[in-house]
Amino acid sequence: SFKVAGQQTPDRYPIHADPGSVELQKKIEMLQLGDRVARSYDTRISQVMGSFADATKEVLIANSEGVLVDDLRTMCRFNFSTVAADTNGERRTGSHGGGGRVNFDFFDEFDPETVAKEAARMSIAQIGAIDCPAGQRTVVLSPGWSGILLHEAVGHGLEADFIHKGTSLYANQLGEKVASDLCTVIDNGELPHRRGSLNIDDEGEVAKEKVLIENGILKGFMADRLAGQILGTGSTGSGRRESYQCAPMPRMTNTYMAPGPHSHSEIIESVQDGLYCASFGGGQVDISNGNFVFEVREGYLIKDGKIDAP
Repeated sequence: SFKVAGQQTPDRYPIHADPGSVELQKKIEMLQLGDRVARSYDTRISQVMGSFADATKEVLIANSEGVLVDDLRTMCRFNFSTVAADTNGERRTGSHGGGGRVNFDFFDEFDPETVAKEAARMSIAQIGAIDCPAGQRTVVLSPGWSGILLHEAVGHGLEADFIHKGTSLYANQLGEKVASDLCTVIDNGELPHRRGSLNIDDEGEVAKEKVLIENGILKGFMADRLAGQILGTGSTGSGRRESYQCAPMPRMTNTYMAPGPHSHSEIIESVQDGLYCASFGGGQVDISNGNFVFEVREGYLIKDGKIDAP
């Protein structure tokens, strides 16, 4: 159990042995199995790359206010990438993976066959893809990895150091409408086993659920102790340090958009001419004005309410 200012904090992910202690041979067998599955998916799969990574971080925090707390944070990730090559010389890539604050046995369910097969499917699906039409269009984002857009284009602008410095476009909009009525954005460090989940942040504060935007109205920001003092809100359990040598700063945990009233199929059917973005790569944002650029790794046209050509 953990003690913060005399209160027991929750244990949001298991504290077990270092996953690095799992026999190396088992990890190799997982990668070899995924390699075979990906190559057997289609004869056009010309290259397969698999990776497994794990890390364990020990954290001890003590300060002059009586906080003495320690934590052991495990992180695992498993990923496959593939290259598909057609006879005409066209090459397409695909990737799939996952993980979080989990132990090695997580991959008994998130198995290498499923991961490798999805990576192979993505690369094959894009062979023969047409050029994306230029111009302004309605865009539908798939659930899951499209969260990278929310993370970059919205989340960073709601981190409180950018707010009190006045460099975020959200700096003077608290309580104002900043999004659609359908849009509720949450940052939650309490979710079990997720990549951003924490028992405590890097200042010893218990990680919390924060509603940032509710039904389109800006409700709050993510703050460490310093930003919380400046803004008068207190810490939201968002303090992050690269290491003990670095000053903390407010950063995200698990940031996501809450479900809306419409199903996936209803959203697609509502678009007559648009784009469906199924998978994303990296991107960047200018938080002073919200302008962003992102890579769509797998995309399709939408025609008459149906997903069309890649």
